[in-house]
Amino acid sequence: MALLNLTNFDDHPTEPHWMVFRFGDRELADEFLEGLRSASIPYEADLEDAGPHLVGVKQRHRESAIRINYTVLGRHRTPFVGDRTLRWGLLGLFLLLLALAVMGWWRNG
Repeated sequence: MALLNLTNFDDHPTEPHWMVFRFGDRELADEFLEGLRSASIPYEADLEDAGPHLVGVKQRHRESAIRINYTVLGRHRTPFVGDRTLRWGLLGLFLLLLALAVMGWWRNG
């Protein structure tokens, strides 16, 4: 088990041939299960009403399951900077700083 795990999956703590995916939302878990079914990947699921929804997949399907997981999560993600005005303002500030850096290099180079 990793010290800092930023993903929603990890190796099973006691069974080395399994990996476990965790979902906080039942809708995401159901969409992930549908992706596994369409790819013909066998799984075991623990979809309780409360708490995390757990899905177990054999390690031999690791790459396919991770690809399906990231596809599902990508469909439901929010933008990094949600406010449109702030997003364009940050982009403008970055371009201004880049232009100043290039002008400084050009004048002193």
